[in-house]
Amino acid sequence: MKLMVLILLGIGHLVVDIHQGAVPVLMLYLRDAFALSYAEVGLITLVSNLSSSVVQPLFGLSSDRINIPWLMTLGLAMTTIGMALTGIAPHYYLVLAVIFISGLGVAAYHPEGSKMAHFAAGSKKSSGMSIFSFGGNLGNGLGPVLGAVFFGTWGLTGSLAFLVPGLITAVAFYFLQPKIMSATSEARELWRRQKESSQNGGRGKHTWSWGLPALVVLVIFRSWIQFGIVTYLPFYYTDYMGGDTRVAAMLISVFLISGAAGTLLGGPFADRFGTKKHLCLSMLLMLPLLYLLLNAIGMEVIVIVALAGMVLISTFSPTVTMGQQYLPHNIGLASGLLIGFGIGIGGLGVPLLGTIADSYGVEVVLKVVAFLPVAGLAFSLLLPKPPGVEEAPAATPQR
Repeated sequence: MKLMVLILLGIGHLVVDIHQGAVPVLMLYLRDAFALSYAEVGLITLVSNLSSSVVQPLFGLSSDRINIPWLMTLGLAMTTIGMALTGIAPHYYLVLAVIFISGLGVAAYHPEGSKMAHFAAGSKKSSGMSIFSFGGNLGNGLGPVLGAVFFGTWGLTGSLAFLVPGLITAVAFYFLQPKIMSATSEARELWRRQKESSQNGGRGKHTWSWGLPALVVLVIFRSWIQFGIVTYLPFYYTDYMGGDTRVAAMLISVFLISGAAGTLLGGPFADRFGTKKHLCLSMLLMLPLLYLLLNAIGMEVIVIVALAGMVLISTFSPTVTMGQQYLPHNIGLASGLLIGFGIGIGGLGVPLLGTIADSYGVEVVLKVVAFLPVAGLAFSLLLPKPPGVEEAPAATPQR
């Protein structure tokens, strides 16, 4: 395992996803500035996720065909500049445009970054991917904190403050790119030879399984749950429970930072006991947690939100690793499908939830979200073992 490379890739992932993590807090201020409905707020989330996620498989396909590590630097720069412009855009539709640009930067970074993390992970793919994923999930958690500080201090123009960490990291990646390529050269060459062997009719592993579409659908439902909580829990807390906006922003951070901690636990757990068992357990536990969230008061809300984030987001790196195992010769495409397409399609449900909130109230939205883990559990149970992958060590009784 190339630990320093994984840490560097994780830092880039952190900075990219800080900008995405700040979007829910940004929406609290945009709603007041532009007098937006819940559906219009949901459209911001939809645009962000369409540009950052749904197009990722295209970047992944390109990444599988040629080495384009500069996409990581470009992605960092684009997402930073796009987010910086959101606070000074004078019209709602211009906000949507710069959110779209910022999302494209996210889409450019993820497939190439996760592919390099795959090469740097050695034999413990889920554990290595958990380091890369931890950076992104921590960034999603820190985004609302920084957003609350920047927007709370300077108003919407506080978005310009995101230029500082974003551009510094982009410049660092530009100069460190040769070191990343050098450290992963051996693994990349081995992958290239195996891919060529398979394409030329050699003894490469079978590279398709119906489990991949089932896994993508699972990620769609997981993402729908996550986006539903992140987007509408703050409004539930402020509009339905009468809470403070700053506390509402803190709940997003608690959910996502706990999820980042869960990411570090989820990878080793999946390596030890098996990815399918981990996914089933996660969806099963989300059912009582979301029920309790709807009936919690006071400090109970924070505790349950933290547990829900840890349990749900702990599945992030294992799903990416499993997708790469289903498509071992197209790991960029697999990453794009799992990190991008699946998450983006899950985001399509957010405007629908916004319409429900406008018609029936935001509390009904969280009740709908509370039932979604049932579908996630069903697709978790359907997942077959990836071709050529050995059973987890836990499958053998310990003596």
